[in-house]
Amino acid sequence: MGNTHIGPGGLETRDLSTDENGIEASYLTDAFGKYAPNLFQRMLIALGRATPLHRGKMRYLLSLLIYRLGKPVDIRRFGGCFRIGVQKNLIEYGLLLHPHYNQTEIDFLCEPLGAGKVGVDIGSNIGLYSVALAMTGARVVSVDANPAMAAQLRFNMAASGKSPDDVVHSAVGDVDGRVTLQIRNDDVAIVNVIEDTKGDVEIRRLESILADLGVTRVDVLKIDIEGFEDKALGPYLETATGDMIPDRIVIERAGEEDYPACVKQFDRLGYKVVGRTRNNSLYQRQP
Repeated sequence: MGNTHIGPGGLETRDLSTDENGIEASYLTDAFGKYAPNLFQRMLIALGRATPLHRGKMRYLLSLLIYRLGKPVDIRRFGGCFRIGVQKNLIEYGLLLHPHYNQTEIDFLCEPLGAGKVGVDIGSNIGLYSVALAMTGARVVSVDANPAMAAQLRFNMAASGKSPDDVVHSAVGDVDGRVTLQIRNDDVAIVNVIEDTKGDVEIRRLESILADLGVTRVDVLKIDIEGFEDKALGPYLETATGDMIPDRIVIERAGEEDYPACVKQFDRLGYKVVGRTRNNSLYQRQP
């Protein structure tokens, strides 16, 4: 299955396959709605959302059953449009079946947004956060290292009536260079970067990405990049000033603790933890 590596937490990862690193063009050229769930799929989706079947292992198994009846699947969530079922992707299982999937985090980030505001989504995957943030009328910069996820997100943004122009295919770190991607559990939602000067994926500093897009403010930020948070967000916050410092941040938790370089900057800049969920910490900058 390709070269293996010991990733964050000592867990074994491997190179992405051709399928995991790309998408069949037909999935992204057909108009949204062509793959609307059929009657049996709608019944199973409703069952999952209304019962404990949307939790844990059962969510995964029920999603596979739904996909066996036809895939991809076009669904509407958070006011936007999503084409899912192309890859093994735990984010999509939650989006499909959980009635309140990451709702606490999404509501927290969406609350202060609207026209003229800017959200940044690092590790955007297929757009669980990006689409929801964009539906507020804010500008959303979405960054993902996997070209397949970036392509799928561009489709989802366009299908939702939002511009795909701010979807960036890149890893985010403390240098501009190259990386390779490694996948864990055969799931495209669990992809981490390996620094490699001969890698086939670009890595850039967040400030460089935002400058190239002409972004002059960041109001909210979400980051979930499988253990690379300290190298991506810590250095950015260390040098960011004024409106480029987000008021609210959602960051994936590193076990029971948050990433130390990020926490150092959170403390320096006056952020406080205002909530924790199973997977994420919610930070808000105090006046």
